Amino acid sequence: MPTTRLLQTARGTTSGAGWRAILLQLVVFACVGGAFNVLYGLLYLVLREQLTPQPANALALVLSTIAGTFGHRYVTFGVRGTERTVQHQVLGLALLAFSLAVTAGSLWVLGATVDEPSRRQELVVLIAANLGSGLVRFFAFRLAMTDRTRSR
Repeated sequence: MPTTRLLQTARGTTSGAGWRAILLQLVVFACVGGAFNVLYGLLYLVLREQLTPQPANALALVLSTIAGTFGHRYVTFGVRGTERTVQHQVLGLALLAFSLAVTAGSLWVLGATVDEPSRRQELVVLIAANLGSGLVRFFAFRLAMTDRTRSR
């Protein structure tokens, strides 16, 4: 059974198979997200040739988030067509803002509690913050993108 079909049949269930399907969907979400993180890095490098770091970062994040939302719609959640595209893109950008707030806040807390945090400490804090916000992104997208599919 293809991944998308397996995931669609398990939606709304709490059985063992349903939880396995959610876990599989989470793994697919992480893989798709990883691919779009690579895109973000490449965009940043290209944009950085003409822009300073902050604008290059912001533009690369927004563009890769828009592309990533399309990718998650299609690959992770099996959403086809253009129905609710705008709502999903707005959600993706809102979740980007949420993730930026979580990571910035995490760095602020680290800086407020540790006199001179090392790069390693910063990295650990950012990884933890990104994992947490990634789970929020997954479940928010899952709620938004599977709601219509259940009624079909």
